[in-house]
Amino acid sequence: MEILKTLRKTCKERKIPIISLATENFLWKLLRKHKPKICLEIWGAVGYSSIYMGELIDTRGGKITSFEVSYPAYQESLQNIKESHCYNIISYPYDVRQAPIKKLVQAPVEFIFIDGQKSQYGEYMEIIEKITSPHTVIVIDDVIKYHNKLIWLYWYLEKKQIKHKVLQLEPDDGIMIIGH
Repeated sequence: MEILKTLRKTCKERKIPIISLATENFLWKLLRKHKPKICLEIWGAVGYSSIYMGELIDTRGGKITSFEVSYPAYQESLQNIKESHCYNIISYPYDVRQAPIKKLVQAPVEFIFIDGQKSQYGEYMEIIEKITSPHTVIVIDDVIKYHNKLIWLYWYLEKKQIKHKVLQLEPDDGIMIIGH
């Protein structure tokens, strides 16, 4: 999709962090394998990953609900989503920790992508617990590079005895996958 190429270039120039190409390739394989229809994204930034995933799941009627805490980034994401013609993305300008998640997100969610404030990953897990099922696949980005900020996440996973896997996708970073 041409808008994704342009958006990746623009984000690089503006130093706006988006998913790496390695994460993008991993998501492509995972979404094709699991074929989710109900997806959630925590922190959509300017919409790159929303558009990428939205395009992949659109052919089977999939929908993504995305939250972005920064209002300017949220507004930019709306414009990018509009230009991409991905009509299966619903975006909200909320901190997911304060959003009425059960009202805004259809449950159970089949796939969740988390790429927000690293120190809040544990809190996000507590929140999404209300809308997941045992079959939900969760991907958490940047877990190697920012390992020192994930104390709350690891505490939560241990407390709930949640099995997880860390996959190194790049020399200095990777993702965590739960429910794969």
